[in-house]
Amino acid sequence: MKNFIIILLFIACKSPKNEWFSLIKNNSLDGWHYFQDNGLKKGWSVEDGILIFDKISGLESGEDDASLLSNKTYESFEISFEWKIEKGGNSGFMWGVDEDIAYKFPYQTGPEIQIIDPEVYAKPEDVLGGDIELNNVLGDLDQKKKYLGAVYDLFPPKGELKPNPVGDWNQYYIKIDQKNNQGLLKLNDVVINEFPLSGPEWDDSLLKSKFNKSEDYPYLGKKRWYDFAKFKKGALCLQDHPGKAYFKNIKIRELY
Repeated sequence: MKNFIIILLFIACKSPKNEWFSLIKNNSLDGWHYFQDNGLKKGWSVEDGILIFDKISGLESGEDDASLLSNKTYESFEISFEWKIEKGGNSGFMWGVDEDIAYKFPYQTGPEIQIIDPEVYAKPEDVLGGDIELNNVLGDLDQKKKYLGAVYDLFPPKGELKPNPVGDWNQYYIKIDQKNNQGLLKLNDVVINEFPLSGPEWDDSLLKSKFNKSEDYPYLGKKRWYDFAKFKKGALCLQDHPGKAYFKNIKIRELY
């Protein structure tokens, strides 16, 4: 009887935050919305449980950003998903995104885990997105802070990466633990990046990144990069960027 009561208490006290939840529901965009949606944005769809971005990116067209945001906000979590992109393509996963109208793009507030065709580092001319993306690659050939698996412009991936070829599925596991100041990324079950979320090491990387150069980016509006990575709790984001991108088996577990 005593053991039975203990089991009941354990079940009653178990928090839903300790469970994994799918972020693709009803084969639809339920639980997601466009960044600062005005009802006119498009580009994302769901087919057979796969989230698909298929449009000319706002970067190329000059249209408003059409990144996809989670309806729910998160602070500390683990997330796992599979992704694939086309040759020369580029996408990303962000966390801590704030949707205030003062910000013109999700990446003004949300740090990004980079997704990019790594072959463009050998043949930069193959990158999609025109001169902006070409210059991003050319300026990063040595440091690789914008390479596959990087925390964009902050922390390059560690060691030799072994992604599956472009057009095949890869898997990311990402841990964002604000309580313990720990970020971690696995590519196909192999740890490729570990990084702090605040503190001296983060501040030093920020000083060396574009996110510290607020005066150079007037197109961002008055907020520039001033609030970059300032929100511990925020929306998740899948990026509007050049090339088709696909995401499936998106599952999340809150840590606390």
